[in-house]
Amino acid sequence: MAQIKIGSYIVERIKELGIKTIFGVPGDYELVLLDMVLDAGTKWAGNPNELIASYAADGYARVNGYGAFVTTFGPGELSAYCGMGAQYAEYVPVVHVVGYPATTAMKEHAIMHHSLGNGNFSMYHDMVRNITVASTVLDDPSTAPSEIDRVLNAMVHFNRPVYIGVPVDIAPQTIYTRNLETPLQTSLAPNPDELEKSVVDKITDLLSSRKNSIILVDGGAVRNGVIPECSELIKLLQIPYFVTPMSKGGISEALGSFGGVYAGGASTDDVRYNVEKSDLVLFIGSYKSDFNTGVFTTQISPDVIVDFQRFTINVLGTEYKLSMKYVLHRLSSVLKIGNIKVPVRSKVEWDPYPLDKLEVPKKLTQDFLWAALGRYFQSGDYVIAETGTSAYGIVASNLTNVDNIHMYSQTVYGSIGFATGAAVGSFLAGKERNTIKRGILVTGEGSLQLTVQAFSDMLRHGLNTTMFLLNNSGYTSERLIHGMEATYNKIPQWDYSKICELFGPSFQNKYYRIETPQQLLKLLSDSEFNVAHCTQVVELILDKRDAPISVIRSAEAVEKFNKAKQAQE
Repeated sequence: MAQIKIGSYIVERIKELGIKTIFGVPGDYELVLLDMVLDAGTKWAGNPNELIASYAADGYARVNGYGAFVTTFGPGELSAYCGMGAQYAEYVPVVHVVGYPATTAMKEHAIMHHSLGNGNFSMYHDMVRNITVASTVLDDPSTAPSEIDRVLNAMVHFNRPVYIGVPVDIAPQTIYTRNLETPLQTSLAPNPDELEKSVVDKITDLLSSRKNSIILVDGGAVRNGVIPECSELIKLLQIPYFVTPMSKGGISEALGSFGGVYAGGASTDDVRYNVEKSDLVLFIGSYKSDFNTGVFTTQISPDVIVDFQRFTINVLGTEYKLSMKYVLHRLSSVLKIGNIKVPVRSKVEWDPYPLDKLEVPKKLTQDFLWAALGRYFQSGDYVIAETGTSAYGIVASNLTNVDNIHMYSQTVYGSIGFATGAAVGSFLAGKERNTIKRGILVTGEGSLQLTVQAFSDMLRHGLNTTMFLLNNSGYTSERLIHGMEATYNKIPQWDYSKICELFGPSFQNKYYRIETPQQLLKLLSDSEFNVAHCTQVVELILDKRDAPISVIRSAEAVEKFNKAKQAQE
């Protein structure tokens, strides 16, 4: 029977998941393994540091389905754990492969470099168990194939990150290839048929009897890969559907009955009213985090919610152990038969984006910016928005006239600097899949300064990124929460016109400094700028006190909510 090196076995399994590019930073404990990455024909996309590598793998997985990156034991992997925390929180399936010291050194408790100097080699693995759904350190060649498969199958099943430690003397050892004859389990097990049928019947009965039904597509629907099923259901039912900040850009807003972006008190008045007065809410992939709910100001009664999660369906308070993907598919199949009568409004009778006006203000503002960008976005764009004001603001961009756009931000974990690194992975995946027209990064200067080295990756991989950089006069977005004039909210001022010159002087690039609404409109209408044949940096000069209306609405809603609570007490 044929044999294969253990390191090569890992790479073959990674390739089986459709991963063509592996990110990371080389280190001496993993160099032998990296030779096997290249020998397998996989692309190695090395990064400036491990944090960026973890972000890039995250961005790649959000487009490709799965991602992978490689670091070295100790300092390398620890630098990447912030990114893994985000992957765990936001259901992003990424495998982190870590090069370990030799098994002999670990058994002898030798004091090796990258360790804590105490002969203990399990401490990093102990840490990572909190931010993975499965992990292993390979120490026995005979069990290595089954351990690798166990961990990767868990990643696929739970849609969350995993960890594989590979000692430097284990990677080159050979094993039989028999396990490769059994594919990884890339599909969830079917639901029990009778239970699934019963639950779908309950849902269709509710749809028939309720008079004011809506669909609310949340971030869990995007992260668990049920957007095709959601789109089909929306087309069949033709009832109003809404998104949340976490699902913004994850599903088309051009399906004919789009109602707006719902985030509790951060919503516009009509959107909030029409969601919260509904008597049935098909809540697909709900994720009730603070930033996703207007800081917990949503007011939808549990008595009207059918909550669809990866492994459960909750119908008006009763939970069933069912995979939502199959339930949604069956629900659409039943509706296609045509004997289910669902009361439907003739149309959405309110404006999903009432503030989407291009009334030119005296000076450049965030609200004007998001309205203008909504008109700039095109089909095929990949748009990555940084956490903070960029993520809050971009939910106001009107996408009802744009189909096939891929947009996301890190709504739950909220690690500033994420978007720049993630853009590298997403744009690379888009190029591999031939699905990207333009790669657009929207970030703030404070966030950019954390991971600006990723620009070297953008330039050398020819990603032709267009970056809109929000410059709030050298202040962080935290100034809007507390300490408007505080020194701890002040950041160094950089010359952003020199970023590309610093990180890739041989690559073509363009820089634009925008200080007025008129300058912005002129740039966004420029045909050459729209084609984006090279990396483009657009620095937007904004007042430090300026903020998106959604941030202001959230603050007002929280204040009102707190006052009401205090009055009750």
